[in-house]
Amino acid sequence: MPALRSKPTSGVLLWDIDGTLISTKRPNSSSPHKNVLRRRGFTFDETKVGLSGFTDYEVFLELINNCDELSETQLRSIFHELDEEARNLDEGSTFELYPGVKAVLDSLASIGWAHGILTGNTSDRMVAKLKLAGIADYFTEEFLFNCNFGDSREDITRNARETMSYKNYLKVFILGDTPKDISAARFSNFPIISIATGSFSVSDLSSCNPDLVIQNLADDAEILLEFLKVFP
Repeated sequence: MPALRSKPTSGVLLWDIDGTLISTKRPNSSSPHKNVLRRRGFTFDETKVGLSGFTDYEVFLELINNCDELSETQLRSIFHELDEEARNLDEGSTFELYPGVKAVLDSLASIGWAHGILTGNTSDRMVAKLKLAGIADYFTEEFLFNCNFGDSREDITRNARETMSYKNYLKVFILGDTPKDISAARFSNFPIISIATGSFSVSDLSSCNPDLVIQNLADDAEILLEFLKVFP
């Protein structure tokens, strides 16, 4: 990924990946998290859904029964198997951009906005998805925030806040598709823009009081650009 050569003139946009920029379709709807746990002999609710917005670490905690009985060493081993399992699944998966994504990334970059990522994925999974969807070059390493072992979304967002404050980036927005994105943004005092392309509707997201809600980046690009222009 290219390094940032100069400070952005407008500000920084920290995008979520899944449900916001990219729709991932796995063979037979396979889950890399569940595959890792099955191989390890864990039992869990196979039908459990509703984990949108959870970090990779949190997904394992939600799925594993009696997780309090696991040692940190066991949890770390499970967590670190995820990257390899995801790479195996990636070969037969598709990573489709939501309508309007590239056009919006281009438009915002042309007026001085820098693009970053704030995701619940591990670093390897983050980079792989961006590359496979063909948008890796839009993002710079300085603004990549992802899940490490033990991280909640609030942890990742707090890390982003500390980094941005230390480097004196004053105008920074988070863009995501879940209520968890909203609560984590509020936790670290980031303005939050919600995009209803994932599992949650405009109504669902509006009830959590983000700073802006749009339906998608194709139909509502002008609304997004105007909001960024006038937001304090």
